[in-house]
Amino acid sequence: MKIFRKKYLIVFVILALIIYEFYPSLAYAQRDKVRVGFIGFKFEGVEHKVQRDITNSVLYLLAQKPSVEIVSPEEAVSIVGGEKINTVLSLPSESEVVLVSHMLGVDYLFFGNFVNQGSDTSDLVLYGTFECFDRPKRRIHTVEITWRYKDIDSEVKKIDKEFISKVLPKSGGALTNLFFIIVLGLIIIGTYTLVWGLGGESQESGSPPVAQ
Repeated sequence: MKIFRKKYLIVFVILALIIYEFYPSLAYAQRDKVRVGFIGFKFEGVEHKVQRDITNSVLYLLAQKPSVEIVSPEEAVSIVGGEKINTVLSLPSESEVVLVSHMLGVDYLFFGNFVNQGSDTSDLVLYGTFECFDRPKRRIHTVEITWRYKDIDSEVKKIDKEFISKVLPKSGGALTNLFFIIVLGLIIIGTYTLVWGLGGESQESGSPPVAQ
């Protein structure tokens, strides 16, 4: 019986750790929409038209997601000011990123930088990083990207598939709700079993010996 209780305790601890790790993302997934901020990119050696095309392509992609409430670069500047946005885009420290995300009231904050490494002005090759502060998980996701400007539409679709869609939570549904119910039920059963088991052991240890 003691071995059974020890095994149950191990299972209970594992389930508790799973809840601690995944509950924030699952809780956000239950909401109809998550609030996503996109503050744009820092560009080097890139003309203004190209900057606008790339920024608008990513912004349009995010805004079209039905589960996303977007905060655009223009809105972000009006809320926190251009100085703070430039700080995050230039030399982002985690504390600055966290601060801006809180000021914007967003769950996810996307930003990045690009440097033109192409020698041909008609075929720009842009190298950089795309980052996202994941507020529910309290971490920053980063991916290195190399884009050809002439293929910008396919490049944006690719980064959506390989990065954005993996960072943002799936919309809540029946399976997520079922997961919550199952895990919650197991925790309740585990807690009851542990309390009952410990109570039983204390009663047994405290019982006086029976006279023969």
